[in-house]
Amino acid sequence: MISIKEKIEQLRDTIRYHDKKYYVENNPEITDYEYDQLIKELQQLEKAHPHLITADSPTQRVGGEPLTQFPAIEHKIPMLSIDNTYSDKELKEFDQRIKRMAGIDAHRDIEYVVELKIDGVAITLWYEKGLFAWGATRGDGFKGDDVTANLRTVRQIPLKLESVGRKQNAPPVLEIRGEMYLPNKEFQRLNEEREEAGEPQFANPRNAAAGTLKLLDPRITAKRRLCIFAYAIGYFEDFEIETHMQCLELIRGFGLPVNPHTRVCANIGAVIQYCNEWDKKRNDLDYLVDGMVIKVNSLPLHEQLGATSKAPRWVISYKYQPEQAITKVEEIVMQVGKTGTITPVANLSPVSLAGTMVCRATLHNFEEISRKDIHVGDHVVVQKAGEIIPQVVSVVKEKRNGTERTFQEPTNCPECKGAVRKDGVYLRCHNPFCRAQAKRRIQYFASRHAMDIEGFGPALVEQLVDKGFVKDYADIYYLKHDDLMKLERMGEKSSSNLICAIEESKQRNLDRLICALGISNVGVHTAEVLSDRFDTLDALAHATQEELEGIYEIGPVVAKSIIEFFQDTHTQHIIEKLKTAGVNVRKQKISTSGKNPKISGKSFVITGALQKYSRKEAEIFIKNLGGRILSQVSKKTDYLVVGEDPGTKLDKAREFHVHILDEEALEKMLQ
Repeated sequence: MISIKEKIEQLRDTIRYHDKKYYVENNPEITDYEYDQLIKELQQLEKAHPHLITADSPTQRVGGEPLTQFPAIEHKIPMLSIDNTYSDKELKEFDQRIKRMAGIDAHRDIEYVVELKIDGVAITLWYEKGLFAWGATRGDGFKGDDVTANLRTVRQIPLKLESVGRKQNAPPVLEIRGEMYLPNKEFQRLNEEREEAGEPQFANPRNAAAGTLKLLDPRITAKRRLCIFAYAIGYFEDFEIETHMQCLELIRGFGLPVNPHTRVCANIGAVIQYCNEWDKKRNDLDYLVDGMVIKVNSLPLHEQLGATSKAPRWVISYKYQPEQAITKVEEIVMQVGKTGTITPVANLSPVSLAGTMVCRATLHNFEEISRKDIHVGDHVVVQKAGEIIPQVVSVVKEKRNGTERTFQEPTNCPECKGAVRKDGVYLRCHNPFCRAQAKRRIQYFASRHAMDIEGFGPALVEQLVDKGFVKDYADIYYLKHDDLMKLERMGEKSSSNLICAIEESKQRNLDRLICALGISNVGVHTAEVLSDRFDTLDALAHATQEELEGIYEIGPVVAKSIIEFFQDTHTQHIIEKLKTAGVNVRKQKISTSGKNPKISGKSFVITGALQKYSRKEAEIFIKNLGGRILSQVSKKTDYLVVGEDPGTKLDKAREFHVHILDEEALEKMLQ
């Protein structure tokens, strides 16, 4: 009979193993449900025996309290910058310089390690006796910010290092350096959520990663899904290594992810060839790469070459030139978001950039226009920020001819003409009856991931609001067939179909309604979290700050947004209208009876966006009928359920000859 302490340690080791399989190797062996049960069992044991809780336990990843500040940490070895080069010629000069300084014959080859230069944020991780002690940003290279609480939420960072090959234990002290980054898909998801919540979007993944590391609430950081590639060992004790490639192999053995595209090159010619190979291939990755890093492989040679006051002499980066184009600013227009944020957007003369035609670029805010001195009629340099979002880089002032016009920051909302107020660097309209805000809120309310009213698109919303049929989203449920018949392109059949779709949406589950309300900082996932905790909309509306902050994943900022939303008298009036119209404001109990022989014992993976269900609802249906939900496709998967934008899981399913179901086929099976 094993002791409680031994049981807890066994559970921790099992969870660490599965963390590595899922987050580092991308090859999970158990379902999300099974993983959650392991965590739950460990939490219960630790709660019953709090004296056995340790800092490296998997339950200690997300801190319970927001941080008040980031203390400075001095780096044992400075985190110096890297000199840049932009051509093959400069790389050859770097190679010759290394040989001169090291006294190596000019015709001899030097072995290099070439790594992708991830466009992220440099951090350092400090381990003592194999346990994660603290982590910090690069800062000024000599001191960085202590962001330990946020780094502990990153699943790819082990709280306890593994033993390499079960032979080499971690040294007493070990510093591992790496690059924190946000995958492109996660960056797009985050920006969509911020747009839904009425928050300004991040300009690029690097800014998003940097901002995430400096969040004061680690619970919010945990939801951002940061990733890391470790690339070096800094300070260490009682350890012997001879080459940089050995360092990377050890880091990988200790349980941290190392970029798989790293290569040892026998000479500078091979380095140049590899750098040129990746100039185009980098666009196929799900993270941003802005160059390559070339390092001398021999660590004794590192010592011999040393460093300047700014950068080591044994390393250099080869930077890729961002694709840019010159075009003309035809006009600057203003967009009013659903929470009143006014964003300037440049309408451009169409220009081809990075394989797509660009005709619009966000200007972020009015301070940005002033800082870059952008006029209407200017010729400007545009590029894709992080090769994703088009942005104006600079003005080509030598092309000015005197016809350009200065753009004036508005003092009134461009739609309702109400007064605007400064909110940080942004302008915001606070008029609750602003038509532009109403249009955005109504569009969002009816959108697929909210109340999902089929046929209720932007063009229809424009007409309904402009003609005065709808002033807020509750008015949707008071529309009559005759009202719709008065609109353009709305005939008898389309009007009847829309009335039916509106009526059907009244029965959406509570999480859909919470999401549709457009509460600042509350998107699809947060709405599901709130619906899990509160059975009715009234219960949520009367929740206290303390109650809300007590919910896992709900921090003080989100809690404050929820309370302010429900305290608003205009909001209260709209919610009463929704209730009177018969919109469901209670959590529906999804129940099924018995087992379905077509589903019971079968394993399912769901990918892409479903139309009639949230993914969570579909999973509950399948589980209640005896099916199992898996997170990844393998040869043992019975069915892959495919929604919109299925991604790589569909390819794997075809490779493994897994039976593929669309949503209609799944629904027939469930029935």
